[in-house]
Amino acid sequence: MRRIVTKAFGIVLLFCGVVFAVMLVAALSHSTWFHGKLPPDTLPSSASQAEDVAFSVASNAGCGNFDNELPPVSSTSWRFGCDIGNASYAIYVYGGDQERATGLSELRADGRPFVARAYYAVTAVPTATNNDPFPSGPPPDSIMDPFRQVTQANPVPSLRRLSLVRR
Repeated sequence: MRRIVTKAFGIVLLFCGVVFAVMLVAALSHSTWFHGKLPPDTLPSSASQAEDVAFSVASNAGCGNFDNELPPVSSTSWRFGCDIGNASYAIYVYGGDQERATGLSELRADGRPFVARAYYAVTAVPTATNNDPFPSGPPPDSIMDPFRQVTQANPVPSLRRLSLVRR
């Protein structure tokens, strides 16, 4: 009888351990430690995917202080922020072609420099002083260089270089 109770207790402990491990893995996979799982050229279908895209863009450009608490632009367009040195940037992630077209036309109308790729766009955030968004005019176009260099520094490799067949 004692042996049966010991085996049953062991099986219960093993089951509890497995359940705990599964719950731990599920909790960690949804935590903020795993940002940037999606590449920047992904078309997001949710706010969570948009955040992953924006985090990838920010990480690739060397941004610090990633801000995921900004209100969304709409139900299918999202805004995030980050900083490089003293410059602040807004990262807009669009959930479709129509949203992207609308967002880019708004950025063009603002007159600020921006970089647009796939379903995201990045622009410099004006630093307001006395309600004047750009006291000395728009920032120089070079302020967007960290985001231009990221996309140009990693060209798509040719298939010939990836081939494992010897010639």
